[in-house]
Amino acid sequence: MKTTTLRHRVDIDKVTFLDVILIVSILLLSTGIILNAKLGLNWQSAKNAKASVYHDGKLNNRIDLAEDQEIILLDGRMVVEIRGKKVRVKKSACPRQLCVKNGWIQHSGEVIICVPYKTVIEINSAKAPVVDAVVF
Repeated sequence: MKTTTLRHRVDIDKVTFLDVILIVSILLLSTGIILNAKLGLNWQSAKNAKASVYHDGKLNNRIDLAEDQEIILLDGRMVVEIRGKKVRVKKSACPRQLCVKNGWIQHSGEVIICVPYKTVIEINSAKAPVVDAVVF
């Protein structure tokens, strides 16, 4: 039995539309990475970060992220965990558990929202953020 191998010849002279899209995408991505590194448009450091806990639109608590702890909110219906300068909702008695599924947050401006209990947990930094918003 004779086996044959197929060899495909690649023509470098033929550049397709998809090749151009790929090249432009790589160039845009690399330019964005370089600008991000040069201009410092990255996340704020979490050195002096604190978490603000709002309930029903009012500031309920300010938590220092330097100390690992668990905080019980809303008469035991919600447990907030702080570990390694990160925050998460560990337990909640709300029906869909979206605040628990949100996971850990650690950067300035990130939030966890629990709509049924009207609770918002937001990371704040001592310095103002470098970038307020990015629109594409």
